[in-house]
Amino acid sequence: MEILWKTFTWILSLVMASSEFHSDYRLSYSSQEEEFLTYLEHYQLTIPIRVDQNGAFLSFTVKNDKHSRRRRSMDPIDPQQAVSKLFFKLSAYGKHFHLNLTLNTDFVSKHFTVEYWGKDGPQWKHDFLDNCHYTGYLQDQRSTTKVALSNCVGLHGVIATEDEEYFIEPLKNTTEDSKHFSYENGHPHVIYKKSTLQQRHLYDHSHCGVSDLLRSGKPWWLNDTSAFPSSLPINGTHIHQRQKRSVSIERFVETLVVADKMMVGYHGRKDIEHYILSVMNIVAKLYRDSSLGNVVNIIVARLIVLTEDQPNLEINHHADKSLDSFCKWQKSILSHQSDGNTIPENGIAHHDNAVLITRYDICTYKNKPCGTLGLASVAGMCEPERSCSINEDIGLGSAFTIAHEIGHNFGMNHDGIGNSCGTKGHEAAKLMAAHITANTNPFSWSACSRDYITSFLDSGRGTCLDNEPPKRDFLYPAVAPGQVYDADEQCRFQYGATSRQCKYGEVCRELWCLSKSNRCVTNSIPAAEGTLCQTGNIEKGWCYQGDCVPFGTWPQSIDGGWGPWSLWGECSRTCGGGVSSSLRHCDSPAPSGGGKYCLGERKRYRSCNTDPCPLGARDFREKQCADFDNMPFRGKYYNWKPYTGGGVKPCALNCLAEGYNFYTERSPAVIDGTQCNADSLDICINGECKHVGCDNILGSDAREDRCRVCGGDGSTCDAIEGFFNDSLPRGGYMEVVQIPRGSVHIEVKEVAMSKNYIALKSEGDDYYINGAWTIDWPRKFDVAGTAFHYKRPTDEPESLEALGPTSENLIVMVLLQEQNLGIRYKFNVPITRTGSGDNEVGFTWNHQPWSECSATCAGGVQRQEVVCKRLDDNSIVQNNYCDPDSKPPENQRTCNTEPCPPEWFIGDWLECSKTCDGGMRTRAVLCIRKIGPSEEETLDYSGCLTHRPIEKEPCNNQSCPPQWVALDWSECTPKCGPGFKHRIVLCKSSDLSKTFPATQCSEESKPPVRIRCSLGRCPPPRWVAGDWGQCSAQCGLGQQMRTVQCLSYTGQASSDCPETSRPPSMQQCESKCDSTPISSTEECKDVNKVAYCPLVLKFKFCSRAYFRQMCCKTCQGH
Repeated sequence: MEILWKTFTWILSLVMASSEFHSDYRLSYSSQEEEFLTYLEHYQLTIPIRVDQNGAFLSFTVKNDKHSRRRRSMDPIDPQQAVSKLFFKLSAYGKHFHLNLTLNTDFVSKHFTVEYWGKDGPQWKHDFLDNCHYTGYLQDQRSTTKVALSNCVGLHGVIATEDEEYFIEPLKNTTEDSKHFSYENGHPHVIYKKSTLQQRHLYDHSHCGVSDLLRSGKPWWLNDTSAFPSSLPINGTHIHQRQKRSVSIERFVETLVVADKMMVGYHGRKDIEHYILSVMNIVAKLYRDSSLGNVVNIIVARLIVLTEDQPNLEINHHADKSLDSFCKWQKSILSHQSDGNTIPENGIAHHDNAVLITRYDICTYKNKPCGTLGLASVAGMCEPERSCSINEDIGLGSAFTIAHEIGHNFGMNHDGIGNSCGTKGHEAAKLMAAHITANTNPFSWSACSRDYITSFLDSGRGTCLDNEPPKRDFLYPAVAPGQVYDADEQCRFQYGATSRQCKYGEVCRELWCLSKSNRCVTNSIPAAEGTLCQTGNIEKGWCYQGDCVPFGTWPQSIDGGWGPWSLWGECSRTCGGGVSSSLRHCDSPAPSGGGKYCLGERKRYRSCNTDPCPLGARDFREKQCADFDNMPFRGKYYNWKPYTGGGVKPCALNCLAEGYNFYTERSPAVIDGTQCNADSLDICINGECKHVGCDNILGSDAREDRCRVCGGDGSTCDAIEGFFNDSLPRGGYMEVVQIPRGSVHIEVKEVAMSKNYIALKSEGDDYYINGAWTIDWPRKFDVAGTAFHYKRPTDEPESLEALGPTSENLIVMVLLQEQNLGIRYKFNVPITRTGSGDNEVGFTWNHQPWSECSATCAGGVQRQEVVCKRLDDNSIVQNNYCDPDSKPPENQRTCNTEPCPPEWFIGDWLECSKTCDGGMRTRAVLCIRKIGPSEEETLDYSGCLTHRPIEKEPCNNQSCPPQWVALDWSECTPKCGPGFKHRIVLCKSSDLSKTFPATQCSEESKPPVRIRCSLGRCPPPRWVAGDWGQCSAQCGLGQQMRTVQCLSYTGQASSDCPETSRPPSMQQCESKCDSTPISSTEECKDVNKVAYCPLVLKFKFCSRAYFRQMCCKTCQGH
């Protein structure tokens, strides 16, 4: 497989010939070199030499002559200034390497300049690059080896063979700084295998911020009939275009890159240029990925390195304020002397997009560090003050941030925000994910991102990218970035000189590094492509698009090809002229391995069901308005009718509330196939008005003649013109002119403003307009099979117009309230004539009058259309009646270039803080003034004279539905063995203040009120003995009794206790005898009420004290 190579920063390309290194050579190293060499488990020293093609020695000098630097404008390359072919030899690890190298002559824009700015602006600049970047292979091993090296300051680079990869770089002797120092016997280099690097490895939870300062009050995309429309009206006006396809064309984003002073402090002046171009190389590659669905070239046109703070540029942790400041600053330095196609006179390249790279830890909404990595304005591309982004430098992973933010400039939303990508059941989030995680694939674009950018470009908002810059002298380097910067170096870019890789799992998915606090952290950004990796199945691999693949394998580049067109889809209407579409995909073959996406049309439309709808059928736009009758609008229901007045977009669904004096836009786009207006065959597609010929074919050139005959020559009717200025008495209706049935292009207009009123009636005296002394409001009237437009402006004379043809004879009247000042009229009436009339009249091309300006301010366009006209009456006919070879070009001019009045920009409402029970939502409100077709400026709030719109409002005030609220579980019952826990579940209001009947909460969502439980096995039944009773003898031996029961753990009687362990229920006892005689004063007798004394004696109970006392006499002596 062909290996894709890209050259990067301080290790660029590497191919060097070498001789054996002598052991008695003495070197002293810089501290940085000593630290670097300690990271290598094994390395060798070698002295490369320059040789010829056959390997014969030429010189020990291997580094590039500084005089071979060239300016961007030099073309072609002077072979005396740069050696186009070089050969080197070196020996290491028991192998001899003979390198065959070719100068890499493609890199960046022809206009490319590097500028260093101090506090007072540009200090110095250069427009040259060292001619020291080479690519090639090992001699006699062209198909199996790849070499990329830079000899700018010695040999830096990589040699890739089938079984190993070798890095080589020059050693800088500490005595080398002496101007008399030279390597007479060669320049020592260190060479090491990639496999011998000590393995080491980016992360906080990081995310992207998005500026919500969109250009208009509504999203630029339409989400009604199509989630991602192909086009939109620009500046609120419509210019008739015949574009009816979605076309893939190549785009060129000429980019300004700015590095702040913290970047210079971190990377150093020596390496800053190479490093930034390395990062932008990855960005360019991401935009060349076929998953984008468009061909977009990122071209670095200008690099500005800020060595000091700039007076009008404030950069700090606060991402929002820094972005706003940077966008204004970059606009102020925008070169207006170049259109991107020619070399500017001032030498400063034009740019379409600006990228700021900073080492500040930026954060949205506050001037403190946090996890934000970048910020950009959505859909700002090609708008000078909004086509910009700010990006935090985190090493080579910054490329993903920059590509992501430029994606926002292209109108992309985050995956999963307002779209299905990245949500459950849909494709995973990719480069436009809001948060980078280990599951994010940042090497490709989601289908949602593809649709966003396609819609943006098809809408005409990316026209500044259409111009192709002059042929570039340099393309980006061709060594994989991970081969130039290993995982440890990528960590050092982010966390400082002491950082290194610390986890070695799925490094291609996310790179883990040691932080300054010696913790293993990551940003969930993958290691750069080409970084070495290892899996259970791959002993030695490298990273490619987030996966570890066998080392040296790289998919072959395959350009995409269009597949077949799909069948035409269902027609959008059943009658009256609809549209159907057909798609094709770039899948035959699909681009892969970095191949280009297809160029050309991807979607086409055609007319269908063009037959008129039956008489009495409901108007198509009227039906769309009526569909909203059952939807509440601001809490009320209305009957909606189409609004036919002016001042609205023709392809937006504007509906009038019947019986009320207001209208509103119910949908940003009508259904495809809806007529733009009643007097035109043009139809709406994806929210834009598209031309339809009089033959009802979309995009057709067929036009009606003056007689309203499609493709006719104007010979089937006669023109009637007249001027009615009779002096008549005031106070009644007077006839002006009769209009015969079949008349077309009817125009009736007063010559001056008056208090009189034009009226229209039938031959039977039925008035249609302004009859019975009742004056109608100006509007459209459907009369006699056509639409009459009655106009009564406040500052112009009254008029009545209709296209016709009329289905009956009509009479124009005037209601005289004052003297008749005159009424002009004209219309065409049908006649019967044999032949086409081609021999009777001639035809010629004519420029139409200038069209209305496409914009009322800030620069619009006027056009003079070229039409074919009859010579006799100057009426327009089909173009084929005129000689096509003599057709003159259409004229065009700018108009209304003065700035627009300031107006409020109102952003979209953000999501409500609560879904019910009252939340708050916010939006951006700015005072802006449009100063050019695609240029605006932000003013102070005082600049707008009207009332400032609200930025915050309550939302979702409706009460939340009742919900189940569960109380705590009871204890498990019983205490052992299987049992249950119980709890109370109540139907409560969302604020828990009210309790509702259970029927008001959903039974399906009710939480359980009982669950099984167990506290362990229950103990076995046991014998339970009661207390002993009294001894049966009051004196001497007797017996005493107690109860003995077998009880379970619940206290219930059981028969499962073992008899062997049963405690006794009776035992012998002895009572102490009382020897004290009875007092003589006490009479011994039986208690009278006791009748059982004989029984006491019989059953020998006299020994008991109670019975002895009660039956004293009976027991006496016993």
